[in-house]
Amino acid sequence: MVSDQGASLCVPAQSMLWQLMKDVGVKVWQQPPGQTVYVTEDGVWRFTPTSLPTWNPLVRLDHYNVFSTMDRLANQIPPEEPWEAPSAQEWDSCTMKDFFDRTVWFKSVRRITDAFVRVLACAEPEEVSMLWFLWLVGQTGGGRWATLVNPAAASDGEYRVNGGMQNLCKVLVEQLGDRVTLNCPVTKVTNVEDGVLVASNKATWKAKAVVLAVPPPCYSKISLSPALPEAFHHITMGHVCKCTLYYKTNFWGNGRVQLFTDYPGCPFIYGFDDTLPGNKFPAFTAFITGRKATEAKEMTKQQRKNAFCQCLARAFTSESEAMQPLDYVEKNWNEEEYIGGGFGAYFPPGVLTCDRMFGRCRYDPTGRVFLAGVESATCGYGSMEGAVWAGNRAAEQVIAVVSQVADVSCPEEEQK
Repeated sequence: MVSDQGASLCVPAQSMLWQLMKDVGVKVWQQPPGQTVYVTEDGVWRFTPTSLPTWNPLVRLDHYNVFSTMDRLANQIPPEEPWEAPSAQEWDSCTMKDFFDRTVWFKSVRRITDAFVRVLACAEPEEVSMLWFLWLVGQTGGGRWATLVNPAAASDGEYRVNGGMQNLCKVLVEQLGDRVTLNCPVTKVTNVEDGVLVASNKATWKAKAVVLAVPPPCYSKISLSPALPEAFHHITMGHVCKCTLYYKTNFWGNGRVQLFTDYPGCPFIYGFDDTLPGNKFPAFTAFITGRKATEAKEMTKQQRKNAFCQCLARAFTSESEAMQPLDYVEKNWNEEEYIGGGFGAYFPPGVLTCDRMFGRCRYDPTGRVFLAGVESATCGYGSMEGAVWAGNRAAEQVIAVVSQVADVSCPEEEQK
């Protein structure tokens, strides 16, 4: 049985990820669009990906205004250099809570905007920089793409990798062969005159360059010489726990069923039909993010499972089926030693514009150490698309540096 407890979805708009899967021969299948269910303490609403769960024209106007405003402001941020935005200093001194406080009119819309931050950043609106989050929104296709109103889901569809997203990683490892070393954490990276020394508890390697593809909060686990700027220590990982229930039947319906929840006592923010071809039993997956994820750590696994079952029972009015799952799987990404959270790191106020250090380290690396985590991406931040994008960019940088060194060391070859 395959269970995607990390990244799982892909869409054609993720061009670099899509091309990589094509290059290595990984097959995908499309999930047809289905209904969206929104559960609050006031009731349960079902609607399509291009509508809202309300007929109140003022509420609809409020929703449109806040997300269109986010999109308009995000378009003012240069993807490669967000600190160069006209209002960069002002926006980086604010949080998304500050922005919502002065923009949103209705409590019902405010619940959606707060949930939007928690789903995308795995953090609370008062924790994230307004500049950073708008930069993130611009990379994910815009506010309306990622909210309850999601025309892209209805038109383009969403796809899954045959055998799970991990299958892509397995295929890559197979192609690389014995050049991949696992279970050997790097502890030290030192720039030397003609390259880099990479040390672990088991061995030391000498290389021409190093690509550092871990989240910024994990940089402190590696002794880097020379060290990265102090500001990197203020970048924080989001909090997320991914949970999956397996059942005899998909009582929630067919197609890409999505679930948004917002009522007291429910730790889950967002969920979806996670049934995979080849798996014998249908599955439903949901996320606990932000402050709710830290609070859920105080619950037992059985309590989280029961809360999930009760959530599905309330959403799909099928208590007899929802309360009798066949299995339950969960993954708390903050417990991963070399990741520390998900979906990526977020920037608190003041960090992104701090001496433009992130841009300088991304494009003018410390010695021969190149950054390539999803946080260094300027397209697809926090997703598999961002990971592939950042990896390609770092590879190009390394090739340029190594080629330059080769040209200098072999001048006679230039003359031929």
